[in-house]
Amino acid sequence: MSLFDPRRLRSARVADRLVAFAITAGGSLILLAVAFLMLFLVAECLPLVRGGKLRATASQPGPATALAATEDEYRENVAVVSNDGALILVGKAAGARLSLVEAAPPLREASFAPGGRWLAVMDANGALRLYSLRFRVRWEGQERVLDRTLRLVQSASLPAASHLLALGGESGAAAVLVSTPDGLQVWRGGEAGLTSISLALPELALAGAVGRDAGHVWVATSGELAWFDLGAATGGPLAPVATAPLAEAGRVAGLLLGDMTFLVGDTDGLVTAWQVVEGAVPGVRVIEQAARFAGAGAVRAIAPSERDKSFAILRDGSLEICNLTSRRVVARPDPSPRDGVLAGLSPRRDGLWVIERDGALRRWGLAMPHPEVSLGTLFLPVRYEGFTKAELVWQSTGATSAFESKMSLVPLIFGTFKGALYALLFSAPCALLAALYVSQFAPARVKLIAKPLVELMAALPSVVVGFLAALALAPVLQRHIVAVLGSAVLLPIVLAGVGLAWAATPVTVRRRLTAGRELVVVSLLMAAVIGLAFAVESPVQRLLFGGDFASWLLAHLGVTYDQRNAVVVGFALGFAVIPIIFTLAEDAFSNVPPSLVSASLALGATPWQAARTVAIPAASPGLFAAVMTGLGRAVGETMIVLMATGNTPILSMSPFDGMRTMSACIAVELPEAPYGDSLYRVLILAALMLFAFTFVINSMAVVVAERLRRRFGRLAA
Repeated sequence: MSLFDPRRLRSARVADRLVAFAITAGGSLILLAVAFLMLFLVAECLPLVRGGKLRATASQPGPATALAATEDEYRENVAVVSNDGALILVGKAAGARLSLVEAAPPLREASFAPGGRWLAVMDANGALRLYSLRFRVRWEGQERVLDRTLRLVQSASLPAASHLLALGGESGAAAVLVSTPDGLQVWRGGEAGLTSISLALPELALAGAVGRDAGHVWVATSGELAWFDLGAATGGPLAPVATAPLAEAGRVAGLLLGDMTFLVGDTDGLVTAWQVVEGAVPGVRVIEQAARFAGAGAVRAIAPSERDKSFAILRDGSLEICNLTSRRVVARPDPSPRDGVLAGLSPRRDGLWVIERDGALRRWGLAMPHPEVSLGTLFLPVRYEGFTKAELVWQSTGATSAFESKMSLVPLIFGTFKGALYALLFSAPCALLAALYVSQFAPARVKLIAKPLVELMAALPSVVVGFLAALALAPVLQRHIVAVLGSAVLLPIVLAGVGLAWAATPVTVRRRLTAGRELVVVSLLMAAVIGLAFAVESPVQRLLFGGDFASWLLAHLGVTYDQRNAVVVGFALGFAVIPIIFTLAEDAFSNVPPSLVSASLALGATPWQAARTVAIPAASPGLFAAVMTGLGRAVGETMIVLMATGNTPILSMSPFDGMRTMSACIAVELPEAPYGDSLYRVLILAALMLFAFTFVINSMAVVVAERLRRRFGRLAA
């Protein structure tokens, strides 16, 4: 068959078109996959920046004079205490009434404990009565029936001029804060009876709150805020543990979930958050203001959530839901109630209700999935509960439901680039110098062995490298850290000194060392330096560091030595990055036209001078691309940093501290994060940022490499 046979040419054209189509389709599918991945990550992250949504339901009539109210967790009814001595249900069981046994109308004041398990009422004669309120579910076929039980637990007779300020407690016991003409009192107890504790407070109490454990009390007066620890009660009046001045008189108060943050509202519309923290003197606690939420109109009610650090603020003419962690307004109903007197959030934080002055009940369905997340909490310092200043913290889970999630991405970003930096400090010099030697100085037989051997390092699974680093390298470094650091300092100095001495050696002497023998000499010299560092480690450690380097660090520099630290990560992750940098750098040196190096040698330059003045500058774009690609590999690594670090998300550049990277955090926490939860979406955001970082770094490397190819193409031409 002729070479130019039409059928053969036609078959070749068809094959070429099929291959071109397959290549184009494969590349397009890859681009589409990357685009869809980006769209998925962005779509999963968008709910983090959205606010809450309120959906209004029909208004219902209620008692004309409402003193207190609470809602069951199924949002079937709002139980309203009326001044006529009854608990009236508004909602599904509209019109149902539960009698407040022995409560003599008209009632003057009433208060529900957080969660609605306890109810305290006070009548016009000063009689205080404590009730237990329970909601129990039973099923009649497929229909859920909610049974309500209201039972009188205890009662006490107080002076007629007494006022009920607050009620707190859990299922076991309750505590009632009462202001009497004789002073401030707390009545604590349950089924077994009530005991009174007097509180020493010179001013008149205007508002207060009792902890859910009935163990401490907050009180606001016209100019002071006081915190009492009921566990320290003795026979006499109990003095406050800590006090703080108030700029405005506190009229309304509330205690957030966890009992660490006290909210005070005044007539100017300002709500301030206060916390008890450790003072400058050890063992002394002080009250400090942690946040402010300003608004227009006098504050009528503050309703904390039973799920997180959110709370509703009812002012004259406005209603809004705020969150302490994010310091932002999460949701506002439109329109807001204009004449509300009571407000509350549903126990499951899926609803909001307001009772207006005429007794009408307004209710909203609430969707507020991520109130604690904002750009500020993700990237700026935040003052969390119990902290004395704003900090960048990652601590996503806690032991109780009252835990305040701390999801700052800054420690993860910092740890990611810290690990990559220490890896490059080890891998970049080793890989670049090795590539320079192999491409410019090594004999052909050495190059044939060294290059495949280094590239074979990339085939070692990263999980194996991380395993060896955690179980073998980390303990060795902990025992011999002085020798390792000494070797890291001595090796460059000794090698540079030997190189300068060798350059000053007469040419006749240098020519006696045949090509390739210098590698053996340098290897023996490095082994001797490392052996010397290990040999003198013990006397040097005793002489300079008192026999224990880790203890010396802690005592003199305040630096702790973690076994799995940045030094371990530098060696382990650097080992994984070396093949990438070496291969790209060696290719960059090999792409330098031999004519340039030959011309330099012909003009009398030594091989080192030719490499330093010609090869390195000409290959510098490719060397930059190699280092950037290695950086992208280090930033995206997961298993090595997961196993070789302590996974401690701290902001410390110390090489002896651990870190937590974004990839390791995703690997550890994403399988346990509930789908759609704030933690889940923040981890997806971390994945998006990690994708963006590696994409930008690798794109820069590709752009530089492409410029390198075009540049050398012109030189070769």
